[in-house]
Amino acid sequence: MSNAHKREKRPKEVYNKLIECAISIISEQGPSAVTVQAVANAAGVTKGGLLHHFSDKNKLNKEVSKYLLDKLDMEINKEMALDSVPYGKFTRSYIKAISLDLKSSLNQHWRALAIYSITNPESKLLWKEWINEKQIQHKDTDSSQLLQILRYAADGIWFEVVMGTDCSKSTHNSLLSSLINMTYPDSNLQLNDLKKIKKK
Repeated sequence: MSNAHKREKRPKEVYNKLIECAISIISEQGPSAVTVQAVANAAGVTKGGLLHHFSDKNKLNKEVSKYLLDKLDMEINKEMALDSVPYGKFTRSYIKAISLDLKSSLNQHWRALAIYSITNPESKLLWKEWINEKQIQHKDTDSSQLLQILRYAADGIWFEVVMGTDCSKSTHNSLLSSLINMTYPDSNLQLNDLKKIKKK
């Protein structure tokens, strides 16, 4: 690889490192600890180096939120590509993405996303836009009230993990597995919703 190509890649690498360092600070210390200087120090760059990528803290906050939502999108799309059952596919994949990431290093990402979506106005707006977009995109397969309730239930488990309650990981995983099972059309809870879809 040429030196020119390495120089070309470095800005993106620095950008991603700054984002990841901001996520770590949000997850471990809370959003109030995110400052331009704190993120620059964590990433090992100067304050000017950070401002080269993000003009101010607001821009950094927005880009962190977009980065996290893109990560969530990628996880959901991976799950949807493996799912051959149309009914409830998005809901199932959404819950699976949360379930898988509670067991992995990406738990930090979802913790940061949840915290920012609650505390940061721009992040809250981005989250609202993302949810609305998904509801429209998947209205033919995931618009039933029960599926919406199951997504809300998964959000509750996600929030409980973020809050650091004493509930065990095995309990969370068991609950999420139960929610996933209830998204299938052959679930007893889904029979009435499935009949409505067939009548349309």
